[in-house]
Amino acid sequence: MKIQLLKVTLAFCLFTTLFLFSACDRDTETFDGPSLVNRFGEFMLVEPLTVSRSTVDFDAGEEVSFGASFNKEVEWFVEIKGLESGAVKIVDGFSNELTDVNAVWEGGTTTLPFFNLERCAVELIIPTEDSLRFFDTVEVVGLKNYEGSLFTDFEQDLGSDLFFGNFEFEFTNRTGRRSDIPAGQGDFFYYFEGTDQNVPNFFVGLVDISAQVTGQTYIPLPSSDPEDVFFNAFLYTDGGPHGIAVIQFIFDSNDSGAFEDGTDQTFQLPGDFPLSGEGWNHISHPMSEVGITEEQLEKLVGLRILLISDMNSQPSPPLAVDYGIDFITFTQGGPLEL
Repeated sequence: MKIQLLKVTLAFCLFTTLFLFSACDRDTETFDGPSLVNRFGEFMLVEPLTVSRSTVDFDAGEEVSFGASFNKEVEWFVEIKGLESGAVKIVDGFSNELTDVNAVWEGGTTTLPFFNLERCAVELIIPTEDSLRFFDTVEVVGLKNYEGSLFTDFEQDLGSDLFFGNFEFEFTNRTGRRSDIPAGQGDFFYYFEGTDQNVPNFFVGLVDISAQVTGQTYIPLPSSDPEDVFFNAFLYTDGGPHGIAVIQFIFDSNDSGAFEDGTDQTFQLPGDFPLSGEGWNHISHPMSEVGITEEQLEKLVGLRILLISDMNSQPSPPLAVDYGIDFITFTQGGPLEL
């Protein structure tokens, strides 16, 4: 009886020892779920915001990276804002550190306009920590080069390459090339302002820009495939709800090498563009949307830009309508990458 009791006691002790060792082993196993610190721990800054360089020349292929580290994974934003242009670039992520892999600025923008040669404010924001914001600066000394075939950015006076069609004398004297507000790109843009008192035609005015502004007879394009070529432009509006922008492409119907009104054919972007927003916006459309053929696309002698007043929505007397346009560019394979 005593021998049997001893055997049971030894077996129980052995089982208890093995159970305790097994529990210890489980404690050292890797835990696949989120740590308690990540979920519930108090946020702490380990390394403050750093900027990899004080000046950056994007034209020379340089870039800026940002650094910081935290005790846990969090959502973060780096906002870069041009102090003169007002351009904004947002770099964001979810991690416990910012590095030259996940926090890099290559000169582009999230919100138009483009950056200028200017000093930029850099702000690191942790949304879950309202009081924690970290600041620095970087100066842009060379601008990013954007892919595509530039038609015009209005940085130079277009002279005789621009025809001003103010047939009913309804454009105001503010219409023209301007620089009194930040342009979509560079220093200048073209601005339209006017009214239409002559119901029901709604037409305020237009400008025709010759392809010769590029130094060539026809608009140089990155491809001859209408589905592969994208028209891009920046449109500026001030929130007035009654204006409409219309954009047309002029095909040289008789091979004269110049636009001849009444002879040459125009192709129009569908839908027009209501001007009810505010600020600069990027529009981009494949040329296939205008119904143009490959042969016609290769012989575009100009671009026509019109201002229309939406008289159906206007009060009486009608209010002035306006918009700006800038950085007219053709890209291949997709919209202009900002």
